[in-house]
Amino acid sequence: MNGKWIGSLALVLAAAVAHATPVLTVQQPSNSQLATPTKVASLGGTLINFDALAANTSYATTYSTAGVSISSPDGLLVLPYSTQSGPNELYDNSAAGSANLTVLLTGGYSAIGVGIADSDPVTVTIQALGAGGVNLGPAFFENLPATQSTVNTGNGYYVVRDTTSDIYGLRITQALSNVNYSGLAIDDVQLSAAAQVSPVPEPSSLLLVAEGMLPVLALGARRLVKKA
Repeated sequence: MNGKWIGSLALVLAAAVAHATPVLTVQQPSNSQLATPTKVASLGGTLINFDALAANTSYATTYSTAGVSISSPDGLLVLPYSTQSGPNELYDNSAAGSANLTVLLTGGYSAIGVGIADSDPVTVTIQALGAGGVNLGPAFFENLPATQSTVNTGNGYYVVRDTTSDIYGLRITQALSNVNYSGLAIDDVQLSAAAQVSPVPEPSSLLLVAEGMLPVLALGARRLVKKA
């Protein structure tokens, strides 16, 4: 096993780990009447909220600020109350009770956090996005009543992390239509260029590592046979 073969194997392993499947952690917002979510500060980086916006301002499809765009085909509305931190949150203005929010970033980040709220007993889909808005890893399915804050019912704070700065956004959806349901609202989008926790590759990621190693191992075996 020569140095060149070892170097090739190291490159394969590094590439596989660099593109490990993103991981999701669920964190609890603090009392929204008093402060921002407890765990927001732990991410560091940039905090984006909607407190400076005029309450009840509407956007046809997209709100943009500081390298971040947030859009919904249903339009957006600034609500004068936030379950994450007062006073405002950005709401998917869907009349059908479903929601489809997309957060796009102009640069890549290793962690993105967002407060998500819906007072209805729904499951929210959180999909990390890579460069160009393509899906990055599998989607996460979160039951809001099961992960909600004990202080503020119907919401939680969600952080998606990866080992490299390849997260370019999130797609947050709630597909169940019901005219009696309220749409999703988001607040306190947090961006970090340095991951606080390195994700451990899941079985699917480890399988990709193994598949990537096979050509290198085969090449090394052929070289050993020739030397023999």
